[in-house]
Amino acid sequence: MIAIPATEARQQWARTLQIAHREPVTITQHGRDSVMILDAEVATRALAALQDAEDAAAVDAAREEMAGGAPTVSLDELAAELGIVVD
Repeated sequence: MIAIPATEARQQWARTLQIAHREPVTITQHGRDSVMILDAEVATRALAALQDAEDAAAVDAAREEMAGGAPTVSLDELAAELGIVVD
């Protein structure tokens, strides 16, 4: 990964974009990381992976909350309890 000061990135914008297509470019301001430029395809895949991870974490949390010690029953057991005949 490469870091470029904001002034240099602005002055050499075309070069900065060329580099960003090959690898992430961190733009710094006053010596501190400010923003990152990524190839659009890489950024799209990274955001999709992040969304998938967040969704999986939400599912895990919901399962844990639902399980919270409550007993589970099979569909057949539930049907029998409700008096429903399942073929």
